[in-house]
Amino acid sequence: METLDNQIALVRYYSLREFKDRISQGKLKIKAQFELIMLRDTAKFECYVNMYQLDPEAERKLVESGRRDLFEIYFPLYRCCSYVEALLVRYPKTLSIYAKYHELSKNSQKVLVRNKKAKNTLKYAKKRDLCEEARSFFRGHAEKALVLAFDRMCGT
Repeated sequence: METLDNQIALVRYYSLREFKDRISQGKLKIKAQFELIMLRDTAKFECYVNMYQLDPEAERKLVESGRRDLFEIYFPLYRCCSYVEALLVRYPKTLSIYAKYHELSKNSQKVLVRNKKAKNTLKYAKKRDLCEEARSFFRGHAEKALVLAFDRMCGT
């Protein structure tokens, strides 16, 4: 498409109309995607993700950004790659938004349960079912009061 410097200038300074015309030629490079995440203009971000999924490194940057406005745009459209899903368990508010649209993979559910923050597991389990392995591990390792709350919530 263009050089990285041109792509960064496109993200930062060009109008939405020019941005839309130019990105139709191809995906932005990762550093330009980072700029898009850091930009306060959600319209450009929305325009871009309606055409392309972010690269895994940019998804990681998105999760770390804590930008709820961008999560609400991105998560309904795309499921994060597996290693970014595993990272989501460190960010309970972000995970809560993600869980509205997607179920974590089995491996990410296991990471969530092993994270030793049982309340986060309970919050996730309110929105999505845990796989059998994660459920079993939770029952075997969480505090009894939390296991009882989990069982009441899940109806088991």
